[in-house]
Amino acid sequence: MLRLALGTVVRVIEERPGFQLIGLWMAETGLHEEAMSFAQEEYVPGDKVIVNTTAIHLKLGTGGYHVVVGKADRMNERDLSPSQWGHIMKMRYSPWQLAVDTVEEQASPHHDLFLREDLSLEGTPVLIAELHSLLPASVVAWKHKNPESKIVYVMPDGASLPMALSRHVHHLKRQGFLAATITTGHAWGGDHEAVTIHSGLLAARHVEKADLIICTLGPGVAGTGTSYAFSGIQLAEVIHAVSILGGFPLMIPRISFADSRQRHYGISHHTQTILQRYALRPVVLTMPIIGDHRDCLLEQQAATLKKLDKHLLVWGKVPGEHRLSSLEQAYGLSFTTMGRTWVEDPVPFQTAVLAIELLCSWREGLAKAFSDDPHCFGAPDTLAALDLFSTRIEAQP
Repeated sequence: MLRLALGTVVRVIEERPGFQLIGLWMAETGLHEEAMSFAQEEYVPGDKVIVNTTAIHLKLGTGGYHVVVGKADRMNERDLSPSQWGHIMKMRYSPWQLAVDTVEEQASPHHDLFLREDLSLEGTPVLIAELHSLLPASVVAWKHKNPESKIVYVMPDGASLPMALSRHVHHLKRQGFLAATITTGHAWGGDHEAVTIHSGLLAARHVEKADLIICTLGPGVAGTGTSYAFSGIQLAEVIHAVSILGGFPLMIPRISFADSRQRHYGISHHTQTILQRYALRPVVLTMPIIGDHRDCLLEQQAATLKKLDKHLLVWGKVPGEHRLSSLEQAYGLSFTTMGRTWVEDPVPFQTAVLAIELLCSWREGLAKAFSDDPHCFGAPDTLAALDLFSTRIEAQP
């Protein structure tokens, strides 16, 4: 299904870099509706635009907006997404294909960097999560503990493709919490563009000098209720890339006790499926100790992962709800996930902040482990290296 309709611009509702929300009069339905545009063009009342109405027709979670394809009025050829040297196409062979300036290509000032065969992440911690909604709490919690450090957000293409769709990213950058953003694969609109998740991660470390890299999917993940077709499976590729490139992979499990769907109650089947079936390299998984009856369920669900002996599970007491309230105030917008506030569903955010607190306590240990052995986190037996690191950290007074 691909549904297109004609609308007339009534007003521009919201503007931010790379994104506009416009109000439309839809003649066919006689309704006032709203549409998103990612083009760098000006809209004025009376402009005729072609909009993609497919997602709204299917009642999908796009935020309730159509998507602008382009102006329907007669127009001259013009560049709606200017680039400098780019010849790499994203969204290839779609009507919206565009050339972007990727960090790796020949005309890029960073091309020589990517000719090196020995590039690694140098033990840099990479925080991996499925839900985009956990990005603000993670970023603000880290900056609270490490105000001078640089966080770079890397967005793969498993969910939304335009970075500008994310209000979180826009707000975090405007507030100075995020140093830079990188879009990989067919995702586009970051401060840097990369062809693969591998080069995107390396650009975060070597171009932007990241102290912490956060990699979550963008907004708008897809699921089918099966273990074969959900956006989060892409995180297995992220885990592999981080591990092979010598980074420190730390994953925030998707956990909720407010989701009415049984498959997402406690540890989501998404997290369990990724780690049991698709991740071929180990990851450190932060597991929350809540302090009540819910811990029993989490331990039962985690037992299968422990039996696999593929990953390192690290348990820790979750921060109190007052901590979430404080972080939300510092962020300046609400923490919500899957339509629920942190008050209604605190555990996802507590688990994310727990991961950050653990990482903060491990910073010196990570730096020392890498300096002792620059290949420790990229070795074939990565699990042994992670186990050894964990043992050393636990042994510290």
